[in-house]
Amino acid sequence: MNFFIQILANSLVTGTQVLLFAVSLYLIRAVSKTEHVALGAIATFIAYMFYVMFLATGSFMASSVFALVWAVIFGYTSFALLEKFYKNNDVLLGLLASLSFGIFLESLIGIIFETDAKNIIDGVLPVIDFGLFRMTTPGVITVGFGILLTLIVSFVVLKTPYGRVLRSINENNALVSSLGVNSAFVRSFVYCLGCILTGFVGVMIGLNSALTPFMGFQLVITGFIALFVGGVNDIRGVVVATFLLSLIPEFLINYSPRSLDFSASHKMFFVFLIALILVMYRPNGLFSKNIRKS
Repeated sequence: MNFFIQILANSLVTGTQVLLFAVSLYLIRAVSKTEHVALGAIATFIAYMFYVMFLATGSFMASSVFALVWAVIFGYTSFALLEKFYKNNDVLLGLLASLSFGIFLESLIGIIFETDAKNIIDGVLPVIDFGLFRMTTPGVITVGFGILLTLIVSFVVLKTPYGRVLRSINENNALVSSLGVNSAFVRSFVYCLGCILTGFVGVMIGLNSALTPFMGFQLVITGFIALFVGGVNDIRGVVVATFLLSLIPEFLINYSPRSLDFSASHKMFFVFLIALILVMYRPNGLFSKNIRKS
């Protein structure tokens, strides 16, 4: 029982990390029709900038501010890079440009910092006991802030006029602009927000384990899959799909027969398998309604 609960706790941390990536992808796609898959590399680069400042100053506050500045820089850089593809309605070229930018950043990190893992905090991490399971302090912060931020974003998108503006920009940009909304500013702001959310994940991963140049790739790919499995226009489905794709593989790996010898390296196999099954039965999203066609 304790083992089951500990797996659930660990999966909750990983699921929250993926969730913030999925929410960021959702928001950016909502205003630009673009899947910004470079967010994984951007989050990694921001985490390395936190690491550099922490080595220089030893201050979490200074390092956090420095990382935040880089998140905003990457937000505006992403907007400048992908805006022309949005205006030309070149969705696939925008995806290719984002992927290329991400690969460039990962390669740059590898060149500058080399490929060996970097520890922001040396020694044993502080652990908090919650009855039957334990969680590191960075893990608790990840889950707490991650779920809070997701609830806030979901409320804004679903229940406020700002959420209606986000959805309207994608559906009819010309009409929104005629109403006095600066859609370009909204898109640039959303890009910055996405980089801040995923940058937070990158820093927490660095604090919880170690930094590696490619640590954001699996998270952004899982978030990308969750976006389409859950429904690109339904943030509720994205949230549910994220945790399905995070929790189920962990239990399959840990409770599979010893003869199968599954390990963490097989996780993406299960992620794609579960995604395939869900898409076959719910091709338009987890909460989509079947509409009769005549």
